Amino acid sequence: MLIPSKHEKLERNSLVLGADILSLLKRKSYNVEDLFQEMKHLKSISIDQYYYTITFLWLSELINFSHHHIAVKK
Repeated sequence: MLIPSKHEKLERNSLVLGADILSLLKRKSYNVEDLFQEMKHLKSISIDQYYYTITFLWLSELINFSHHHIAVKK
């Protein structure tokens, strides 16, 4: 769910995870798998949460995806 409810842990919300992903991507572009491993290490998220968040960021036109690399859209 995009808007956090009172029963949801805020650190697991797509908006918060998206902000964390964007902060990593501002430093450098990542391979899809490398970014997942980095997020898994930092936040211990599941693969489903990761792909939901990446899809949300892509639909919001905040990131570019090309040839298995993800970068912040300029």
